[in-house]
Order: sequence, then C-alpha cells, then structure tokens
Amino acid sequence: MKPEIVIYCCANFSAVSEEDAEKIIPEDHAVLRISRLPCSGRTDVLYLLRSIEAGATMTMIVGCPEGQCQFVEGNLRARMRVRYANRLLAEAGLGEDRIQMVNIAPGDGIAFAAALRNVVARAREIGPL
Repeated sequence: MKPEIVIYCCANFSAVSEEDAEKIIPEDHAVLRISRLPCSGRTDVLYLLRSIEAGATMTMIVGCPEGQCQFVEGNLRARMRVRYANRLLAEAGLGEDRIQMVNIAPGDGIAFAAALRNVVARAREIGPL
C-alpha cells in the first residue's frame, strides 16, 4: 500500500520542497502533496477534512514552534483545529489520528524528515479509509 500524505506547511518553513520530500520518502513508498500557507493558523478544519475525504491516508500540518509564530498565535489556532478535525473523524468512525500537527523550527530539515517518516509509518499502520 502506498499511503497518500497531504502536507500543509507554514510559508516560514522553507526547509523542504516537494523534490526534497520525495528524497526523504521515495515515490514508491508514499504519495506526497505539499501546500504552503501564509501561516499554519490559516489551516481550516474544512481543508483538513476534505483532504481525507479526497483520499489522503493522513494529513500533516507543519507549523512554527510554539511561541515563535510571526502571527503570534497562528500555530496554536492550527493545533486546536487539528484536534477538532480529529474529533469529527472519530465521531464518523474514521479514526482519530489521521491528522497530525508538528511544530518545527524554520529550516530544520532533519526534524521535518523525522516527522515525515513517522507520519508515513503511521499511515501504513492505520491504512486507507
């Protein structure tokens, strides 16, 4: 099974491009789709749920470390939205951990690689909808 992972990245997180992500996780291991947002706080519950509805095995939001968001509380709002979206998925019987948020310092490619590997491993574990 090749899981599909949708990644929403804060625009300040410049450590990875789609090509770099495919070097971390080769195409034959997972399908990766990366979207950049002005801030992780711009992530909407609807985006998160639609990504799962459209066939993504998991969705990952990459935000700045807590307390370092240039928009003050953007990453905190994103974390609340992730919790809410996961609750909705659990109520629908689709699992409660298909959407994950990670806080990574801008430019920290090593932490991103580790987080991406964890998400892909988890996606393989829980399987498709």
